[in-house]
Amino acid sequence: MKLTLLGSGGDSPTPMPTCDCRVCGPARERGRPHARLGNSTFVHDANAVVDAPESLWAMLNRADVRDVDYVFLSHHHVDHVGGLRVVQAIGRPEFPVADWDNVDPATVVMSETTYDRLDESLDLESEYDEMGYAEFEFLSDGETMALGNGVGVTGIGAPLEPDGPADAAMGYLFEQGGSSALISPDETTLLDCSKLPDDLDLWVRECGLFRETGAGEPILTDELWAETSERQTTFEQTVAQVRRVGPDRAILTEIEEIYRRRPDEYAKLAREYDDLNLAFGRDGMDVEV
Repeated sequence: MKLTLLGSGGDSPTPMPTCDCRVCGPARERGRPHARLGNSTFVHDANAVVDAPESLWAMLNRADVRDVDYVFLSHHHVDHVGGLRVVQAIGRPEFPVADWDNVDPATVVMSETTYDRLDESLDLESEYDEMGYAEFEFLSDGETMALGNGVGVTGIGAPLEPDGPADAAMGYLFEQGGSSALISPDETTLLDCSKLPDDLDLWVRECGLFRETGAGEPILTDELWAETSERQTTFEQTVAQVRRVGPDRAILTEIEEIYRRRPDEYAKLAREYDDLNLAFGRDGMDVEV
């Protein structure tokens, strides 16, 4: 099973417009691996994209992805769904256009909780479903669906807030021929790790918030750090979850510009966790499972 990190950034891509900091300058001048677009992963054998950030149009073109059968959405936050309109281009009829319905529309998969929250903001039924741009399927926590080429995917849900719906944030466990890869793009703070398999081959997951930049400068004030770290996953929590689950390999994504760390600094940090076989992702990174 082959995966490609279409984008390894997060809510704040790198470079940020108008910013000439120690990471944005090199990213603007030299591109990848310094530059990062939004968080999205492509599973080749299933022609499946996990999450649709605003930059998904550009990422699919950059990776020369020609077929997309599925778009999986992890949760309703705009940095993970802002590029959903890309489905208008998937399966579009040839000119001259006689009908707005796509010839072979992509299937957009998410939890019912995410659909309900997105329907309020994106008007999914009238803007996508009725226009024929996409088909929608629900995948609940613990449910499995079959994709192409012998690939199966199981939803692994987590609440976004204590006592919230268990499927508000979804990770997707892809399995094929004895290989397994879990993609948890974001919002793993309240994830029940006991739901995860004991023999996981690969975990692509959020990096988590850093307290300091690569230069040792505090990113947030003490007050804001205390408030934010209560509801957002920190890097230390990510390491603890990876250590508990024990995948053969872990690749971290959702790497924010505000962390102000360069690729060589991420590589140096990863070496401190050699026992976990942990690496920081980069845009265009191919992974074989």
